[in-house]
Amino acid sequence: MALLVDGVLLLAGLALWIRSCSEGDDVWILFLRGLAAVAVAVVVFGHGQMLVELLLLAAALALPSVTRIERSGRTLP
Repeated sequence: MALLVDGVLLLAGLALWIRSCSEGDDVWILFLRGLAAVAVAVVVFGHGQMLVELLLLAAALALPSVTRIERSGRTLP
């Protein structure tokens, strides 16, 4: 089970890193790459509250991209 969770975290980190490469906003890129680094650090440095980390990474992957927000015409608060 731990191997499966590690694999999911590594895939989530990779997905966040790839998603950051297609963004145009520097701050958003830094945020996504920071989340990717946290996902990899959890795998490398220990196994704490895996359920919490998985839920947070799922939420991070579900965040809308800046490009999609700009296309929809909504303004950021």
